[in-house]
Amino acid sequence: MKGCASIGIGLLSVLAMGTIGVDTALGLPTVKSIALGANRNLPWSEPAQIDDPFEGSFVGVFDRHIFFGRFLNTSARIEIQSLWGPESIRVLSIVRDRNCLSHSVRGFCSDFTNARNIITLLMKIDGEIFEVTGQNSQFPVTPELATTLQTTPEEEIAIRLITDSGEVIDSELGKDTVRAWKTVYGSL
Repeated sequence: MKGCASIGIGLLSVLAMGTIGVDTALGLPTVKSIALGANRNLPWSEPAQIDDPFEGSFVGVFDRHIFFGRFLNTSARIEIQSLWGPESIRVLSIVRDRNCLSHSVRGFCSDFTNARNIITLLMKIDGEIFEVTGQNSQFPVTPELATTLQTTPEEEIAIRLITDSGEVIDSELGKDTVRAWKTVYGSL
């Protein structure tokens, strides 16, 4: 099964092509690309074998959290997607704004979709805050961080994302993703 999804980021459009199958050796779903984006059919919150033509092969876990915000007549759908791999964490923050205030024609609204450049990732694990600095929404996984993630209790984790413009986005990771960290980081 082949799929293609695109998400508009301002004038830039990112294409994500990939397939999902099952790796018979590990019994994990396989994904052919590390790409995150709207309408991706990914195995969310479970370990997956990732065979990317540019990044190589590794076990990782994809996570997604969706929530909504509202200000005046503008509503926003915020989707945080992430890929947790042995060497790096990738984050995509997709914000879809629907503005119905700026139009005088009744029933007409403008829709905007954009992504934020995340430069800081904070995680609250067992009451302790871990801060990871990255660039272009990608964060390195040090051996110490890998050990912390691998031993994290299986519960929801609060995260905070900080963009290059200083915007703060609070989100969470589900306990299934945290459980999958044991597989992703257990063999390091």
